[in-house]
Amino acid sequence: MKKALILILICSNVYSQISSKKIDRWVSKNENLKNSVVSIAIKQLNKDKKIRGININTFMTPASNTKILTVFGSISAGDTIPSIKYKISNDTLRISSTGYPFIAHPKYDDEDLEKFIKSFNHIVYHKPITDLNKYGPAWAWDDFKYYFQAERSEMPIYGNVIQIVKLSDDSIEVSPDIFKITLNMEQKEKVFRGNKENNFFINPSLIKHGDTIYHPFITSRKNTINLLKKYFNTSVSFDEEGLKNYTTWNSNVKAKIYSAVLKDSDNLISESLAANISLRYNDTISVEKGLKKTLNNLDDNKIQLYDGSGLSRYNLIQTSSIVSSLEKIDYYYDFEKIKEIFPNNYIITDTEAFVWGKTGTLKNNHNYSGYLTTDKGKQYVFSIMINHFTEDLDKIKSAIMDFLILLKTS
Repeated sequence: MKKALILILICSNVYSQISSKKIDRWVSKNENLKNSVVSIAIKQLNKDKKIRGININTFMTPASNTKILTVFGSISAGDTIPSIKYKISNDTLRISSTGYPFIAHPKYDDEDLEKFIKSFNHIVYHKPITDLNKYGPAWAWDDFKYYFQAERSEMPIYGNVIQIVKLSDDSIEVSPDIFKITLNMEQKEKVFRGNKENNFFINPSLIKHGDTIYHPFITSRKNTINLLKKYFNTSVSFDEEGLKNYTTWNSNVKAKIYSAVLKDSDNLISESLAANISLRYNDTISVEKGLKKTLNNLDDNKIQLYDGSGLSRYNLIQTSSIVSSLEKIDYYYDFEKIKEIFPNNYIITDTEAFVWGKTGTLKNNHNYSGYLTTDKGKQYVFSIMINHFTEDLDKIKSAIMDFLILLKTS
C-alpha cells in the first residue's frame, strides 16, 4: 500500500508538469503562430535535469534577448563593475576609462562617482587600451540618428547623445552645448545631423513643450575630453601613457545598471557593459572580447553573438541556451534580486506579478524569456522565440501571453 501511494505521488508529479508534447500541440493549434518559426524551451528551477519544449535547438534571432547574456556575463565575471581606474596626485585626479556608461548620463546617474571626480581641481585622462568599433556588425547604417543606436566609445559621457528640450517660453535647451546648433524652421525633421560632423539642425516648430529628444553625437577622444571639461567644470589634459599603479573605483549602482539593460532595454548601456566585461579579464575595453568571455563562462560554443545588445541580425541563439543562462543567473542571484532587475508580467495586466522577463523585438521577430512562478508555487525558466512571422505583432504578443498563462496554471 505504501509503495503504491509513493508511485501515485510520483506519477501525479510527472503528469502535472507541462510536457514537450503539450507545448507542441499548443503551438500547432494556435492560429496566431501560423507561418512562424517557433522555439520554446522551459525548465523547472532546481528540479528538472531536462529542458522541455519545441525546436529548442533551432537557431533563432534573439534581438534584445541578447541582453540576458550580457547581464549574465557581467554577473559571472565577478559582479563587480569597475567605473574608472584612478590615481590621486595632490589636487589632480589621474583617470583611465573602463567603458562605464553612467558618467553624466541624462537618464541614469552615479552620484558617488561624480561627486568623487568633482572634488579635484584637475583631471588627467590617460589613454586606455581599446579594441572597439563604434557600431556592431549588421547594425543599420542609417539608424545613427536614433538614441537606440548611440555610438560605442571607450568612455561614454552624456550617454553619447545631446538632449533637446523645448521650454515653456518656446526656447530650445540643448545639453551638452558644445556642438554647433542651427535652428531651421523649414526642415521636415525635428533634429538633423549629418553622418560625418557634429552640426545639429533643429526645427523648434516640430517640437512640443516639455518634449525631450535624444540625438547621438559623433564620439572621439577629443570630444570626450571636452565633455569632461564641460560636465566637471575643471581643466582636463590628456596623457598618451597608460595609467599605472592605479586604484579601481567600482560601481555601487549595479542594480540600476542591470535594470537599465533589462527593464529599459538600453542598447548603449548593454554594449558598454559587454566592453566592461572584457576589461575585467584582460584590461582591454572590447565588446568582442567581452562576449567571448561570456560565452566561455556559459560553456556554450554554439551561440553566435556579434554585439551585446541584440541590434545585430547576425546574432543566433537557441532557446535552450537562453534557458541555461537564466538558470545560471539564478545560481548567482536569489529570486528577490532577480525580480529587482527584470520587468514583470509582460503585457498581462490586472494580476499579481508571476513572470519576470526580457522582450526582444526586431522586424518579424519577437521573443520573451525569463522566470515564472506557477499557481502551485513551481518556478520555471523559459524562453519563447517567434521568428519570421507575418502576422501583426499584437497577435504574436497575444500568443505569448496565452502560453505564459498556460504555464502559470500547469
